[in-house]
Amino acid sequence: MTLDNVLEEITKKAKDDAKALKEQGMNEAKQILKKAKENAAEIEKSVTDETSKTTEAMEKREIASTKLNCKRIELDAKKVIIDEVFESLKERVSKLDEKTKKRIYDKMIKKAAAEMDIKYIYVNQKDAILAKSITSNIEIKDAGIAGGIIFENKDKNVRIDCTFDSVLEDVKEECLKDITKILFNI
Repeated sequence: MTLDNVLEEITKKAKDDAKALKEQGMNEAKQILKKAKENAAEIEKSVTDETSKTTEAMEKREIASTKLNCKRIELDAKKVIIDEVFESLKERVSKLDEKTKKRIYDKMIKKAAAEMDIKYIYVNQKDAILAKSITSNIEIKDAGIAGGIIFENKDKNVRIDCTFDSVLEDVKEECLKDITKILFNI
C-alpha cells in the first residue's frame, strides 16, 4: 500500500467517523430537543393548572367577599328600617292622649310599687299633673325625659326606669327576632 492510499484511507475513515459522529450528535440533539419540548409541555401544563387553580381560588374569594358585603349592606338596610320603625313608634307614643297615658302610668306605678317602696317619681313637666292625679304620698319631680316614669326609693339607691325610650329599647331587644320576621318575612 502506498502512502497515498494509506493517507486516502485514513482521510476516508476520518470522514466516515466524522459523519457518524455528526449523525450521532444530531440524533442526540434531536433526543435532547424532544425531551426539552416534553419538559416544556409539562411545565406549561403545570403552570396552566396552577394558574387555573389560583384564578379559581381568587374568584371564589371574590364571590365570597361580594356575598358578605351584600349581606352586610342588607343587614345595615334592615337595621335602618327597624330604627325608623322605632323612631316612628317613639313619635306616636309621645303623642298619646291623656286618657291613654293615665292608663299606662297607672299600670306602671302599680307594677313598680309591687317591686319597691316608691318615694320619688320623675316625669316630664307635661306629665307632672297627670302623675299627681294617679298617686298620693309620692313626690313628683321633673325630669328631662320624653315620656314615661322613673321610680326611685326613699334612699335613692334603687331606680326603675320606665321611660318610653327605655321601654321601647327593651321591647326592641327582646322582640328583634320577631320584628325582623314581621318586617322582612324571614
